[in-house]
Amino acid sequence: MTPAGAGAAAFRAALAGVPRHALRDVGGLLAPDGTTTVAFGAAAGTLLVLFEALSEPPLEVGVPSGGPVFRDECVELFLAEPGAPATYRELVVNPAGAVYSALVTNPDDSRATWTVSPGEPPRGLLVDVAGPPGGTQPRTWTRWTCLLGVPLGSFRASGRDTPPGSLFRANAFRIARGRTTRFLALRPTGRSAPPDFHVPSRFAPLRIPDAVFHSGDGRTA
Repeated sequence: MTPAGAGAAAFRAALAGVPRHALRDVGGLLAPDGTTTVAFGAAAGTLLVLFEALSEPPLEVGVPSGGPVFRDECVELFLAEPGAPATYRELVVNPAGAVYSALVTNPDDSRATWTVSPGEPPRGLLVDVAGPPGGTQPRTWTRWTCLLGVPLGSFRASGRDTPPGSLFRANAFRIARGRTTRFLALRPTGRSAPPDFHVPSRFAPLRIPDAVFHSGDGRTA
């Protein structure tokens, strides 16, 4: 991974005026509750994704990088490259900055037939997590943000550059694990009992370099 620093500050500034999209219950029946938003942008061959979350401490935070970070309070990005909508990269980050990365192939929208290959994050991935000022422990945070900078060249299995106008498919999620537990999605999967994010047929188009996320009915999310 790439250490956060001046690059992260510049990316955050670039996203200051970008529309925020609210996450909602993964089942799709409840309206967005305003606790979590995500914004998309692009710069210099890098996809920028900024999550902003309100939380209810004490938070579940403790899994180290490479472990099952999805068992903690976390945000998640699923991203499929052009031409392979059923194969996608899963990136999960908790408030302590721990990262889980896996390559998933899931043509049937089913855990019974999928293949999951955990591994190192894409080369050059930038992860920048921030909480309230004051140096408090992440488990006590009442709000937190996570910036991901995904280099699209190293993300693609082919290693090829991403031509202008390339159409990826993506979804964004959060698992809120504090006083209550909630499973939230930008584009709900319709599966809430049990909650399931791994439904690639529910991913929506994400065009690069504009990084505009579109809902399934043609509207921006």
